[in-house]
Amino acid sequence: MIRKDRAKLFLFRVLFGFLFCLLMIMENVSGAPAAAASLADLSRFPQRAEPYLSGEPDEPVISYDNQKIYADEYLRNHFAPWLYEDLSYLDLDKDKIAAFQKNMAKKRYFNADGVAVPPKTVAAIVASGEGAFAAAGCPGIALADADVRVYPSAEALYPSADSARGARGMLRQDALQNSTIKPGEPLRILRYSKNSQWAFIATGSVVGWVRDNRIAAVDADFIDRWMYSDHAVFIKDNVRFAGRGASPAFIAKMGTILPRDGNTLYLPQRGARGFAELRAFKPAEGVASPFPVAFTQRNAIRAAGELMGEPYGWGGASGFRDCSALTRDYFTLFGVWLPRNSGDQAKAGASIPLKNIPADERSRLIAERGIPFATLIYMPGHIMLYLGIYDGEPVVFHNLWGVRVNTPGGKTGRSVVGRAAVTGLYLGAELDNRLKGSLIIDNVVNLSFPVANIW
Repeated sequence: MIRKDRAKLFLFRVLFGFLFCLLMIMENVSGAPAAAASLADLSRFPQRAEPYLSGEPDEPVISYDNQKIYADEYLRNHFAPWLYEDLSYLDLDKDKIAAFQKNMAKKRYFNADGVAVPPKTVAAIVASGEGAFAAAGCPGIALADADVRVYPSAEALYPSADSARGARGMLRQDALQNSTIKPGEPLRILRYSKNSQWAFIATGSVVGWVRDNRIAAVDADFIDRWMYSDHAVFIKDNVRFAGRGASPAFIAKMGTILPRDGNTLYLPQRGARGFAELRAFKPAEGVASPFPVAFTQRNAIRAAGELMGEPYGWGGASGFRDCSALTRDYFTLFGVWLPRNSGDQAKAGASIPLKNIPADERSRLIAERGIPFATLIYMPGHIMLYLGIYDGEPVVFHNLWGVRVNTPGGKTGRSVVGRAAVTGLYLGAELDNRLKGSLIIDNVVNLSFPVANIW
């Protein structure tokens, strides 16, 4: 619960026919091609969370009193767009945003067929979002889950022809996909596109363009009722809600936070004036829990189980998570705030550097110092949750695209995983065509503890 004394608030910086259809669906919605050959780790390590339980399942990883301190910090970050009119909480200003967008506009892009997009087409997309930022912006809220885009366009643009086609198992990475927001997420509306169909917004963790029909402005009374309430967090993933009135249908992911009054939760919906209003509902049993959820291994296993096997989605594409969205939503249940980017997540809390030491020494340090279900392992561009020791090896839970391999044509490709999975740190070691130095253990540089006082 956040106190009303705002002056004291401070900011701290996710058979064959059936399989064939499933793989085709994955290719269409997440860009995932069929995996070449199954990697050994995917069968060696159980692909469910329960086998990784160690110790007493209900013993707290952190005391609930300390956990509440982290949860209060989480809510301060979560509500930052309503508390601050500038973007300093994101270490951003409007000049930095403009410079980033200008730089992106200079790059070359390809369409879904792998054909180069004419510069004038990119220029038109960029121009559609040009305009002055509002001096302070307007507080708002997400009515539904929504993609956060670099430019006000739903068109997918790819950084290379190979990425566009998914050649050699490469990720079909839409360069305009930045992130996603959840229903009920506080935000600040900074400007609109020229056609008024998109809004440039900032949340507690991201900035970018979202569809205007997925958000609504909020007034002071709504903010007070939403902020200064008890809160609940969704512990069930992909809960569907029907639209009502002018509000769209949406999906609530695990980690969605809403205000509550006992067993009654509140959703935002668009009112007659266009501003958000509260809509009461009672969730089914097992959908949500008071925020934060007690940080025990039993609850950690349940959280990981909800995420296990989810297809990989770059920047939240197609409603799926990438590596940092998985870790962020996982820790949200326990009231621990993580930034959106994997590199920033690696800096959260205390850390142990692992760079420039032999691989076997890295593995030993991870096994000795890692705290199961509470430690992050980072390599540049990728973040993983440490689960503990299984079959004598450190194991991690992560959403990953695949292992880098050499292809017969002499180009780099991927042996695809394409989902949230449990693996060891030597994933792909059995592949003859694996790139030298491409093992996870070869590239790990940091062991971090987001809940720093348990380290």
